[in-house]
Amino acid sequence: MERPSRRHDLDFVRVAAFLLLIVYHVSLIYNSRNFMLKAPDSSPAFDIIHLLTHPWRMTLLFFISGAVTGMLLVKRPPGALRSARTRQLLLPFLAGMAFLIPPQIYVFLNAEMGVHISLLEVFWNYLTLTPVALPSGEQTLLAGMQHLWYLLYLWSYTVIITLAVAVWPSLLPYMGDRLAPWLTGKWVLIAPALLFILLRLVLRPIFPPSLEFLTDWYNHAVYMAAFLMGAVMATRDDCWDAIVDMRRPALILTVACAVALVCLFPSLPSRDPEMWRLCIGRMLGGAFQWCAIVTVLGYARIWCRSENAVIRYLNRAVLTYYVLHQTVMLLIAYGLDRMGLLSAVSFIPIAVATLVICAVAYELKLRLESAANAKFRPHAA
Repeated sequence: MERPSRRHDLDFVRVAAFLLLIVYHVSLIYNSRNFMLKAPDSSPAFDIIHLLTHPWRMTLLFFISGAVTGMLLVKRPPGALRSARTRQLLLPFLAGMAFLIPPQIYVFLNAEMGVHISLLEVFWNYLTLTPVALPSGEQTLLAGMQHLWYLLYLWSYTVIITLAVAVWPSLLPYMGDRLAPWLTGKWVLIAPALLFILLRLVLRPIFPPSLEFLTDWYNHAVYMAAFLMGAVMATRDDCWDAIVDMRRPALILTVACAVALVCLFPSLPSRDPEMWRLCIGRMLGGAFQWCAIVTVLGYARIWCRSENAVIRYLNRAVLTYYVLHQTVMLLIAYGLDRMGLLSAVSFIPIAVATLVICAVAYELKLRLESAANAKFRPHAA
């Protein structure tokens, strides 16, 4: 099999999706959904960001990760890729769980639960698994992955596929040949959309999304399916040509589904929606989920074929941004809240400040790594 060249379009989409994710998380402070910190003037107007991005954004990231994994498996042994992904994903996950989750819990307890507790006490209770007393008299154990769930899920899927390929080296080409009729031509738009609709109608009511790794079967089904599709399609030009060919119909359907969802759910979360509204919403959501992905990938394949220095830099940086951003964002917002300055006006400043701090942290990380490498590099005679 010919080794695939660098896919600059996927680099661009990956960077854009991660930056959009940061904006989405900032919007949770302001919309009508439950979150660890809410602005005093939270408004359903911010729900539009959730409605228009949440159905497809993470599925797109898992698809891209699967495609990159599929391309790397052509070049590298499965064991080497698994080891690299463990360093890139599992180690930051464990470090983030130890150092980045407690500050988020600190904000939540003080801002939303009415618990007066110091950050140092939160760290101690979190690391020692000591419950914290709530004003209601109940006790709660400080736990949760928060936004870091993505790293654990992605690492797990990578382990599964690399172990499978180690046992069956021709697995991905075999699956590609078998699935080609459903991932080429017009079926590249229809078949996955039907799959996501079916999962929403059948599996989601039984296993609602929980982001608890051992019981989150609906999310596992969706994200693993996207990851495997990306891996299978990674080196198949016929599948990517089909995505490009279907980009215009996908765009039309994406816009139609988005408008219908906004009309169907003018505010979120919808309290006890009627069954007909729920079923139609799930069907529209499944179609929107895949059509938006085909639209993004199709147009990126046309418009983003050349290398870009900024995208090349950000493609290396966005994982650091992702790991840091939610903790940084919440601490900034909590500081503003304590000063009485948290309002809808602060939405853009919080997003910009979060990105700036993450960028500075990434640059510091690069310099520390460079200094460490220089220190241990053998000196020339």
